Amino acid sequence: MTRCVLDWLENAAARAPESVAFDAPAQRMTWGGLRERARSIASAIGARVSARQPVLILMEKSPMCVAAMMGCVYAGCFYTPLDASMPEKRMEIIASVLQPTLILTEKTYADCACRLAGDTPVLAIESLLQQEDEALLSARRAGMTDTDLLYVLFTSGSTGVPKGVAIMHRSVVDFVEWAGEALRIPEGVRFGSQAPFYFDNSVLDIYCAMKRAGSVYLIPKMDFMFPRRLMRTLDEQRIDTIFWVPSALTAAADALDEHAPRGLLRVFFCGEVMPCRTLNHWKRALPNADYVNMYGPTEITDVCAWYRVEREFADTDSLPIGTPCANTRIELLDGEICVMGTCLSSGYYNAPEKTAQAFIPNPLHPQIRELMYCTGDLAEYNERGELMFLGRKDQQIKRSGYRIELGEIECAMGTIESIGQVCCCYDEQSGRIIGAYTGAAEEKRIKAALKALLPKYMMPDRLVRRQSLPRTGSGKLDRLALKREVEREYPVV
Repeated sequence: MTRCVLDWLENAAARAPESVAFDAPAQRMTWGGLRERARSIASAIGARVSARQPVLILMEKSPMCVAAMMGCVYAGCFYTPLDASMPEKRMEIIASVLQPTLILTEKTYADCACRLAGDTPVLAIESLLQQEDEALLSARRAGMTDTDLLYVLFTSGSTGVPKGVAIMHRSVVDFVEWAGEALRIPEGVRFGSQAPFYFDNSVLDIYCAMKRAGSVYLIPKMDFMFPRRLMRTLDEQRIDTIFWVPSALTAAADALDEHAPRGLLRVFFCGEVMPCRTLNHWKRALPNADYVNMYGPTEITDVCAWYRVEREFADTDSLPIGTPCANTRIELLDGEICVMGTCLSSGYYNAPEKTAQAFIPNPLHPQIRELMYCTGDLAEYNERGELMFLGRKDQQIKRSGYRIELGEIECAMGTIESIGQVCCCYDEQSGRIIGAYTGAAEEKRIKAALKALLPKYMMPDRLVRRQSLPRTGSGKLDRLALKREVEREYPVV
């Protein structure tokens, strides 16, 4: 019985030691090489920190970064990847919540890592040439349980503090065991990776490839800016499976008319609503591919519902999110999607109050202690018994696959000098975030300040200065009225 993800890595290294595991234009690592490098890194980590401790990783998305992640796991620890493109202020907040016992980095980002570290040790991955400590690694492995944490990924928080979602080995094992069978992922699968490692969509690529002794090509970010180049990359790298956010599929759709990657057999998507217009464009170009729509927040280990596209949809239709994954139960409480099962996160790291608010005892079965995660997403069943996503019940949005709390943007704007009140709204049709404010601050200065506080995907698309902001009869900010005002004044062309 698989108890931790290292079982898959060990099996892949034994079955296909010379086969490519993870590769990118500048770097390649085989399964045997990944195991060897990860165990060397683990020996260095284990010599410095005890088991079940958080390790922060500040590295480029690369095969070596995967080795660092697996090194944390071999050392009996858990990892949190950061992206080098994040604003340093956001990294500081994440580090303050996580309180890592060690930071792994590469020389390019050593200065930044040291600024984040304080008294925490920092290790540059290039200098870790430590010989494998078999006794230490065996002891750490023997002490593992499937309830140990594997990783903590940080999502947006309404108070301006990102939330660290803690995921156990057992949840990833359960997810990947389901995905391998349900999604018909074959031995030797070749993934084309789009998601950053700090985004939970990357979990399927990494661990399903590990389970099936396949490989993952880390597609350069630049390729996604040039759709025709992206299509050529899929062909040249012999990609047969992708798991992308719908916005990436939409951006690449027009290039399919000129060059459809014929080796692509599986097109999976998750993270935001998939427009049927985009789906139909892909289906016309690649009619024999398998298309699967998946749904799930980070708190339930990536995916809790899925729908294989097996009938036709008009461009104007809504796509179902389908039915629960195996070993997962979904209840609609007042229309809200609430999830139970092994998939559930352990909670928000170092945030017990937030955990208690989101992970609650199941009110339908008070006789036993069963926790459910209340997603904040609304849904209903269609006439076929399939779940249909209806939207959010709060101010959280999904854009480009990323979960964003409008409140976090408002908090960031509120820290800028000469800004009074702030209200953000989201236009679903155009995908625009609008940040309205009162005060004398100039737009240029606001944008410059926000770049230091927010990642690019959270930046408002339009800033609107007002003498006052609309309010409801009860005195609350009227986001709907603001949204209508802005749509009239700045229509999408």
